[in-house]
Amino acid sequence: MSSGTGLDLDGIRRELAGDAGQLKPLGLGRVVAGPGAVDRLAEVVADLPGGSGVVVLAAATAMSTGGRDLRAAVEQALDRSGAVDWVTVGPDDGQVHADEATVAAATAAAAGAGCVVTVGSGTITDIGKAAAPAAAPLVTVQTATSVNGYADPFSVLLRHGVKRTTPSRWPDALVIDPAVLQDAPPDLNRAGAGDLMAMFTAPADWYLAGALTRATPGPPAGVPAGDPPYHPTVAGLVRARGARLLELAATAFSPASGGDGSGPLAELAGILTLSGIGMGVAGSTAPASGMEHAVSHLLEMAATARGEPGSFHGTQVGVASVVAARTWAHVLGRIADGGLGRPAARPDPDEVSGRIGRTFAAIDPSGAMAAECFADYAKKLRRLGSDPLAALRASWPAHIEVLNGILTEPEAIITALRTAGLPARFCDLAEPVDDETARWAVAASPLMRQRICVADLAMLLGAWEEADVEAVLAGAAGLAGTTVRQR
Repeated sequence: MSSGTGLDLDGIRRELAGDAGQLKPLGLGRVVAGPGAVDRLAEVVADLPGGSGVVVLAAATAMSTGGRDLRAAVEQALDRSGAVDWVTVGPDDGQVHADEATVAAATAAAAGAGCVVTVGSGTITDIGKAAAPAAAPLVTVQTATSVNGYADPFSVLLRHGVKRTTPSRWPDALVIDPAVLQDAPPDLNRAGAGDLMAMFTAPADWYLAGALTRATPGPPAGVPAGDPPYHPTVAGLVRARGARLLELAATAFSPASGGDGSGPLAELAGILTLSGIGMGVAGSTAPASGMEHAVSHLLEMAATARGEPGSFHGTQVGVASVVAARTWAHVLGRIADGGLGRPAARPDPDEVSGRIGRTFAAIDPSGAMAAECFADYAKKLRRLGSDPLAALRASWPAHIEVLNGILTEPEAIITALRTAGLPARFCDLAEPVDDETARWAVAASPLMRQRICVADLAMLLGAWEEADVEAVLAGAAGLAGTTVRQR
């Protein structure tokens, strides 16, 4: 891997080699990073086994690199590799959604391609990973430090209006050109720092999921086993860089942040790449996606259903990470008060089905969204034993030691968000979220999918009633205070 991002793929493989039997192979074939990376596209494509003809998938959004039009630069670079077919995915305004129709159209456009190249956002990348023919190599050109999904084998797709993480494929090559990153909208680059704030909460949710189900011999026949067990080596790949991320938040978005490929913005891209690799080798997005991502997905689902614009996913994740950290503080306080000594408030399937129906009726009266969410949530419910708190109760000192090594104070997240010029409250997002919608998304975060998160533990402790959700939100907003977005 080029020095531009500060990562070494072969070194990462060696680091993971001792756990090879527990992890998926690192299938990201190559990372081409550094100045002039886009101009090397023909070389990248030529080095991959594939047929003739390159299909480029991109949104209608105008993009540039070093002041040049990015489309022209890509087409000029690829011209040496043969015929190039540039396909515009999604509407003319560039607001692409990875819904069934859009993925189907991209799949049809890419059929028969000798190589598929995606140029654009995380959504375009997800569509490309889902649409590229299995026999054709896939090259991903990262256009911003916005998300970690450029480097993993998953796609976040819409199913019945619900965001669902779906296995797709690794890119055969990932191209990261600092000139492209520097020319991306500043708020889009900042979104990646927000997305990475999940490293302070999501791994704790991942660990919690294993702890809650440890006493259960296995799921009933026909019920998926859920996310893979917590793996400290994978969690540590990114979490070990937590202190550096907090430092980067203060420097990565300066105009002098290193357009030569050696600066903080390129380093941020490297941490995002590492986060994607961690998810891929774990075989799940759980290492980087917990309660905070569920909240962001719910906000996006609500905005899409209402035909309203939304803020960047990673920016929302940053705000939601503050809320998730406060939820952890709320739960740990309840446990310190003896919460584990009481019987678990295990949700009743019929009651929770009705609750999910009521929760999603406001944005989808058809009931399709609620049905999709309950079908997934029910798998989680069936995995929990009759006393899901038993494993925590039996070994709480050992569990809290691990959790303390992952979690950080919400104040530290808020400080990092502020120094990066990111909002720390829902009302301060570029597309502000009103109190009612924020309350809805936070309360519903454990109800949309089968993944266990800290809000599930709050429910089991009887600590996720309306008053609890209000207390968490009020605490997070109070800590954030008056958030001034730095430009």
